[in-house]
Amino acid sequence: MIPHWANRAVYTHFDAFLQKCILGNDSYITDNPGIFTAANLNACVTAFVDNPDTSDRNFDAKSRDQFAAYTKEVQEVFAHFIWLWGMPASDMTGSGKKGAVVRFLGDDYNDKLTGVFVDGGIGSAGQRHKLNKPFEISYLLLLFREIKSNLQARQIADVPALKKYIETLCRELYYNNKDTTETADEKLKKAGKEFLALHHILLHLCDPVKYEAIAAQKHKDAIINTFFSILDKENTDGLWDDIDESILAIRNKLTEILGYKVNFYDEEIQDAWNFGESKDDVSEVTLFEYKKAMVFYGPPGTSKTHSATRLAELLITKQYFRNKQNIKAYFENSDQIFEEHIHHLQLHSNYNYEDFIAGLHIEEKSSVVKPGYLLNLIEKVKYDTLPHILILDEINRTDISRLFGELFSALEYRNKKIKLSVGDLAIALPPNLYFIGTMNEIDFSLERIDFALRRRFLWQFKGFDRNILWNILQHKKRELEMNISDADIETFISRCERLNKEVSAMPELGENYQVGHTFFAEVVNIFKSLKGVHSGRLYFLNQPVNILWEISIKPILLAFLGNMDTDSKKDKITELQKVMLNG
Repeated sequence: MIPHWANRAVYTHFDAFLQKCILGNDSYITDNPGIFTAANLNACVTAFVDNPDTSDRNFDAKSRDQFAAYTKEVQEVFAHFIWLWGMPASDMTGSGKKGAVVRFLGDDYNDKLTGVFVDGGIGSAGQRHKLNKPFEISYLLLLFREIKSNLQARQIADVPALKKYIETLCRELYYNNKDTTETADEKLKKAGKEFLALHHILLHLCDPVKYEAIAAQKHKDAIINTFFSILDKENTDGLWDDIDESILAIRNKLTEILGYKVNFYDEEIQDAWNFGESKDDVSEVTLFEYKKAMVFYGPPGTSKTHSATRLAELLITKQYFRNKQNIKAYFENSDQIFEEHIHHLQLHSNYNYEDFIAGLHIEEKSSVVKPGYLLNLIEKVKYDTLPHILILDEINRTDISRLFGELFSALEYRNKKIKLSVGDLAIALPPNLYFIGTMNEIDFSLERIDFALRRRFLWQFKGFDRNILWNILQHKKRELEMNISDADIETFISRCERLNKEVSAMPELGENYQVGHTFFAEVVNIFKSLKGVHSGRLYFLNQPVNILWEISIKPILLAFLGNMDTDSKKDKITELQKVMLNG
């Protein structure tokens, strides 16, 4: 399905590229005829794929050197694949996409290039797509060389037939790589085994009805893991044999159940399956299901409480969807479901064992043992089939060893009654009660945590994450109805990321002093406020970012640098300011 936010020119340009360059031999990005030949494609593969530059230099510098000895015609053919790599990305502007081609071909091409560089695309490319650029372009080169060399033998003479061949070849490289008879090119087979965004993008461009506009393999996996029950299956067995067929079946079933056309990136649908990009092989949801106790720790403002809440929501959703009858009810009433199953407790220095577990209370001049918050919660939730999650905010603000008491043993021996030190009460944790703690490591080092606590919880560091900041900024943009381009947001996030890399590398600070997402996200509110008082033209990356630096980012960095001498502190702040404001 073509997403409602997609720039439909992307599909038109893709078809035109196939017609002019692959079925014909003409350039599509300029008016040069006859250059898109098999020989020039072979030269591109030799220069870029067969002789890779593995240095740490940027893509532009490396690619220019790799093609320095080749003709302008060969260089222009290669530039098509830079264009094709960037064309579907909605978080790149048309000028940004054109700039990527000009940086390779040279400024003299500025006036030669045709109007094929579109604002927006079919979806956010994401950081992985950008970091994986050389591998993505290598795949395109090898794929289209193979396609062009087989046109005559396969009697392909029009775009629909060509797109069907591209679909067949891409699927064979993915699902039947080792045994495929579609190609004998071992380099193409090797490239096709990787989890490349362009594999998924090409399938969608060839058949938008059959293939979703989803570039990330992990997103497809998450959708199947979340919604498989609606296909009348008890588990995901067999669904990985053809993930695209499974995704299509899930979308059709969801559309039938909910009564409207479903897009997996619509906010309410995405909230049900997408916990964000996992950096590890095992997702946090899976780890949490196993351990049932987790702590998020890291710098202030890194959305630890938000992440804890989202993890709780994902766990509840995942188990709620085990019964397909629950799916419609979930989308009609998810807020109430979460409210009933997620419990928040803000810890502080005066909160103690008596409040949390049990304690003596004076009633009518006599001492009475009363259960605390946790024992009451256990009684409330133990017969529920769904998970209940207790979020303990800022666990470092209290004496955890004293607060938890017998809970340490109860965490290890679920359902076993552990006698308490007061009265005749006992504690037994039901299997459906989970715990998430949050902690600012800047206030309390992980090394100071009691070992008994450390081994009973999974500890997950939460530092700056560009994906989380992207989601927060997009949410604020919608909520405040601000017209900010995805490309400007991407540029801003890249500056924030570079700032935090500088902070992490500073011996005076380090990773624990990264600036959190919540500090950066204020920029949208600032932009909104300026719109109401500023009569001239406002640039998101100019005045709002400057104000954010002065009122939020600079003060917290000054506080982090603490007792450093005045001149050194000033120099450090000046260096960081340049990174934040100028990129």
